[in-house]
Amino acid sequence: MDLLHTKERIARAAVRLFSRKGFKGTTIKDIAREVGITEGAIYRHFASKEDIIRHLTRRITEDLGRRIQREVLPQKTFRDKVSKLVEVLVRYAFENPDEFRYLTVYHILREEVPQEDLPGRRILEMFRNAYARGETDLIPEVVLSVVIGSVDRIFILKDLGLATASEEDILDQIRRAILKAVT
Repeated sequence: MDLLHTKERIARAAVRLFSRKGFKGTTIKDIAREVGITEGAIYRHFASKEDIIRHLTRRITEDLGRRIQREVLPQKTFRDKVSKLVEVLVRYAFENPDEFRYLTVYHILREEVPQEDLPGRRILEMFRNAYARGETDLIPEVVLSVVIGSVDRIFILKDLGLATASEEDILDQIRRAILKAVT
């Protein structure tokens, strides 16, 4: 049990550091210092920094993927799917800021880290299906860019303290803007 607890502490410290300093800017020594353990203790749980990255990427993308599968995909209409997707992404970002930042860093530097089945692929497939059925006349990649880009930008503004509205008001406003843009 203690080994699992330590592994989780390492994972939490790593995601926090990676999300703020990036992958190259974070060392095993940084992670060990953050957790309060030796570098050697990290290697009892992870083979390398890349192993930590794989572990975090798998865990975060599986969590977000489950939310999309459970809450977004069952929606009946394209409009309802987009609305629920925006809600899921905004809430995830505000509730899990380090993980959301990590995903942003991961996407920016994806050529340097292992490829995974990212939630964006599932979302893009949903938009491709909607496009094929004629539910939207925008190409799927544009819809994906509008949704993901908008949520990412509002998260950054909120994270920097520049967006001062309540999270509920932000969610309502961004959902309305995205729906107006893509439906």
